[in-house]
Amino acid sequence: MIRIKDIQAAFKGLVGWRQPANPAFAIDPSLEESASGLYFQDAHPMLTLENMAAVMPDTWNLQYPEWSAAQPYRKGDKVRHSGIVWAALQDSTGQEPSAADFNGDYSREDYGNPYWRPYNTLSDYVRRLAEGGMAAVVQAFLQTKQLAGETRGLLERRAFFDGAGRIKATEQNRHRIVGYEIVPIRSMGVTAKIERVGLQMYGGTGTVRLYLFHSSQPEPVRTFELQYTLQNGGYQWFALDGCHLPYISVGNNAGGAWYLCYDQDELPTGMEAVNVSKDWSREPCGTCNIGSLEAWRAITKFMQVSPFMHPAPQGFADSPLLWDIAGNIYTNTSNYGLNCEVTVGCDLTDFMIQQRQAFATALQRQVAVTALRTVALNPGVRVNRNQSNATRAELLYEIDGNPQGRAMGLAHELREAYRALSIDTSGIDRVCLACNNRGVRYTMA
Repeated sequence: MIRIKDIQAAFKGLVGWRQPANPAFAIDPSLEESASGLYFQDAHPMLTLENMAAVMPDTWNLQYPEWSAAQPYRKGDKVRHSGIVWAALQDSTGQEPSAADFNGDYSREDYGNPYWRPYNTLSDYVRRLAEGGMAAVVQAFLQTKQLAGETRGLLERRAFFDGAGRIKATEQNRHRIVGYEIVPIRSMGVTAKIERVGLQMYGGTGTVRLYLFHSSQPEPVRTFELQYTLQNGGYQWFALDGCHLPYISVGNNAGGAWYLCYDQDELPTGMEAVNVSKDWSREPCGTCNIGSLEAWRAITKFMQVSPFMHPAPQGFADSPLLWDIAGNIYTNTSNYGLNCEVTVGCDLTDFMIQQRQAFATALQRQVAVTALRTVALNPGVRVNRNQSNATRAELLYEIDGNPQGRAMGLAHELREAYRALSIDTSGIDRVCLACNNRGVRYTMA
C-alpha cells in the first residue's frame, strides 16, 4: 500500500539539475532546486544535459498539440507552432506564438511576446527521468523492507460483518448524522483503506452522500456520491477510490478517529436503512456465525469500529462541518445500512515524505544509472556526436563495472545507497518498520 504520486510530489526539488553553459540546453529554473544540495550531474561526468538532449526521442515534441487560433489557452499550456514548442505566459485566444529574434537561446526571460515564449522540451524529458527515478527508489525501498520481513500486509479485504438485515428491520430517519467511528491502531505507517462500502436500503432509490471526517479537521476529508438503484432492500456495493485512513498524514493529526457517515435528512424520499442484527460491543457468537467471528477478530487487531449517531446540525447539508463529537451516541446494535470492506497494510508514504532527505543519495544515483543506460543503449537510435565520446561498452562498464573482476560501477554505488537507506530506517516502528534482528550467526571455519 503506497501513494506514489504523493511521494513524487514531495520528492520534487530534493535533487536538482545544474544549468548548462550552453543556453540552447537551458531547462526550467524550477528544476535547479536541490533541498539536499545534491545534483544529478555530480553522479557521473557523462550525465550532462547535452547528452540527455542527444538521446531524447525525435518524436518527443509530438506530445504537444498544434496551435489553433480558435482554441482558448491557459497559462502554462504548451503547443507546437512553426517547428517550435511554445509555453503560454497568460490566458489568451487567437494570439499567435512568435518571437522574431529567437535564436535558440532558451535562457532569456523576455522574447517580446507577452503571451508566449519558446519552451525547451528538454525540461519535460529530464523531469520525467527524475519522476521515474523516484518511482524506482520507492519500489526498491519497499521490496528491500518486505524481503527483510520489516514491513508486510496486515489485513486483506475483510468486511465488517457477514450477512444482511431483514427487510422489515428498517431504521427510521430522525434527523441525525449516522455511521461508523473508526479508530485505527496507533502505529506509524499503519493505514486502513476502505476498498468498498455496501449499502442496504429500502423504499427508495437515488443518491446517497457519504462523508469521511477526521476528528482533527472541521471539513470533510472526502465526500462520496453513491447511486443506489435497488428498491427491494438488496445489498449494493460501491468501490471507493483512494479512501485511506492513515494514523498520521499531511491532512490529519496523529491518532484521532475517522467518521464514515451520512445525514439522514439527505437520503432520497422514502429511503430508510436496513439494520443488521449485530452487537458491536462484544465478540460475535462463534457457533452461530463463524464468519463474523473471524472477521471481528481480524479487524479488531488493527482498528476499533463503533456505530454512532448525532443530531444533525442545522444547515449541515449546505455546509457540512464536523459536529461536537463529544455528543456522539454509540449505538452498538445498529449499523445504519452500512457495511465496509477494508484493507489494512503498512503504508510508508507519510514516513518517506517526512524523511525525504534520507532518500536523496539513492535518488541521485538511481536517476544517474537510468540516464546513463539510456545514453549507452540509445533506444531512439539517434546518430549524434555523443556516440564518439564513449562506446557502449565503456558506458556499460562505468555503470556495471567488471563482472569478472572487483571493479565497481555506478550500479554498485546505487546498491550501497539502498543498503545504507535500509539500515538507517530499521527499527523505527514496531509494526511497519521493525528491526528484524536475526541474532548471532555461527559458521564452521
